[in-house]
Amino acid sequence: MHCGDILTRKLQTTLENRRQNGRLIEPKNPQMVAQMVDFGSNDTLSLTSSGVLRKALLDEIAKYPDFEVGSRSTRIFEGTTQYLLDLEEHMAQFHRADSALFFPSGYEANVAVWSTIPQPGDVVVYDEYIHASIHDGLRQGRAVTRMFSHNSCESLRECLLEICKSSPVVAKGEQSVFIALESMYSMDGDIAPVHEMLRLTKEILPHGNAIFSIDEAHSNGLVGENGSGYICYYGLEKEFPIRLHTCGKGLGSNGAAVLANSTIRSYLINYARGLIFSTAPAFPSLAAVKGGYNILASKEGEERRTHLQNNIRHLYEKLTGHPEWAKYVFSGIISLPTEKTWRTGPFRGPIIPLVTELGQAASLAQRLQNAGYQVNPVFYPIVPRSKERVRLVMHADNTAAQIDEVVDLIMNWSRSRFTDQLGVSGRLVSDGNMYQNTAFSD
Repeated sequence: MHCGDILTRKLQTTLENRRQNGRLIEPKNPQMVAQMVDFGSNDTLSLTSSGVLRKALLDEIAKYPDFEVGSRSTRIFEGTTQYLLDLEEHMAQFHRADSALFFPSGYEANVAVWSTIPQPGDVVVYDEYIHASIHDGLRQGRAVTRMFSHNSCESLRECLLEICKSSPVVAKGEQSVFIALESMYSMDGDIAPVHEMLRLTKEILPHGNAIFSIDEAHSNGLVGENGSGYICYYGLEKEFPIRLHTCGKGLGSNGAAVLANSTIRSYLINYARGLIFSTAPAFPSLAAVKGGYNILASKEGEERRTHLQNNIRHLYEKLTGHPEWAKYVFSGIISLPTEKTWRTGPFRGPIIPLVTELGQAASLAQRLQNAGYQVNPVFYPIVPRSKERVRLVMHADNTAAQIDEVVDLIMNWSRSRFTDQLGVSGRLVSDGNMYQNTAFSD
């Protein structure tokens, strides 16, 4: 028996265990996905699916007929082209930042920031639902880390007070405290309460040693002037010295930029190993990003942002306003983490998280997929074991008729689950008891 056979057998056993637990990851058949209505991808403005980004890319390429197809080196050598520098300058101006540093992906950008920028003796305080890439960067970094409960200002307050109590150098302002947030969270779809977090942090850390960082992966292109993002919408650029804007979601392409001052930018170039030892992005990828930004700043970009917000509102109204919705929520069949908050702000995130009973997310996803709607079930460890879900993502080009049918499918599935529950319990819950014990959003 070869040693490779032993390894293969061990790997196969591990994969089979994951399959039996319903957690095996298998990429979907692209031919099948192409025939379905998109309620799953991150192409929220429908720039890619509509072909609009293709035209913008070709227009951008036409301006540079002698472009080089490939990238010849890393960023620290010949990979830093003039086009790349111009794109970074454009992104910095677009998002009202001092400078920008482009990375091939948001994952690589987050790992670079969190593995290098916080210094020994610093503390990083992070929301429990931040991206996996931030966790991976922190594991490689040198700072102490502390987690607070998702979007909880009270939990953040307690965390900061405990840090000040245990670390006099932090309390005196001699070491930095980084606070890592996302603007729109990728699994619960809710929005960070940045104003309250800024206020309480300044109270507890009055010496100016708090450094807020925000990942705008799911808000880039969707809100703010020309789609410049959540922080730009509120004019809080100076309050967030580190911002990350990805291009693989609303912009429909790939890559990301870290927005920061020139010192942080230079530090990343010198110490971010992924940047130093990876080939720089090639012109076609960069041109797609620039084409996407051209769309964002156009009339079409504004119309697409408006269509998207209208579609999100329509789905929430149809779903939470359905006469049977409250019954199924009370029964534990389905719920929306954003049900109580989606009406409260000036805009809504495109991610609609349908949390199901344990073991039922795949069933709901299959019901929708069988009807021709592409959605994604999400399981542990991506989300907590008890919070598996179907993750709907709204798009600018989804139609009202499609949204209505998706809601009908969700409610029909919930009705069948409710009937199954009755068969097990043999009793009904009265509407009177239900409404006395359930808190609703309006």
